[in-house]
Amino acid sequence: MENHFTSNLHTDLGRIPYGECLELQMQLVKLRKAGSIGNTLLFLEHYPPVYTIGRKADPKNFSGVDVIRTDRGGDVTYHSPGQLVCYMIFNVARDGRKDVRKFVHSVESVIINTLKSFGYDPYIGAEPGIWIRGKNVKVASLGMAIDGNISYHGFALNLTQEPIDGFLSVNPCGMEPSVMGFVPLDRSAVIREIVDNFSLEYGQFIEVNRHDLMEAVRTLS
Repeated sequence: MENHFTSNLHTDLGRIPYGECLELQMQLVKLRKAGSIGNTLLFLEHYPPVYTIGRKADPKNFSGVDVIRTDRGGDVTYHSPGQLVCYMIFNVARDGRKDVRKFVHSVESVIINTLKSFGYDPYIGAEPGIWIRGKNVKVASLGMAIDGNISYHGFALNLTQEPIDGFLSVNPCGMEPSVMGFVPLDRSAVIREIVDNFSLEYGQFIEVNRHDLMEAVRTLS
């Protein structure tokens, strides 16, 4: 396998079922632990649509809907086409020390700086996630997990109305569904901006296509 897989990587998986993507993440976590790959950004949309819950989810927030339990942080959320998901398989240790809080803040900064580049005024409110000032809606949700020093899961940014409709059946992160909103932005442009902002913090990311990434996982595992 070419050496560039030990560099920082990013790939667009397109639409992918939640379970298949979770299995891929866990394979990548093992490879990242072993140093076989570099920090990896996965961009995708989940299809079929799915509700997932975090480690400390309150059952009152998702009564009456089928959910998938995960080991990420956060409560109940919804994934569907029209929502750009970014999963981060990163080594969060810096200078030999694991600093999860600093990592989370760096991810929040990436989302905020990305939205600012498109003319929005984003902020971190009293409730978790990224909000848009003026509209007072939440457009991005975060939920991550750490295995050793390696992160997985990530954040979801709503780009169309479709995911907003899905939130109507639950209390996302314990809040009224009316707080959820979206930013009508071009998906490819948002990905480019997110990669650029991660590069400022973590160094250059090399783009690989879905097929090559899957082949690398099979070969290196």
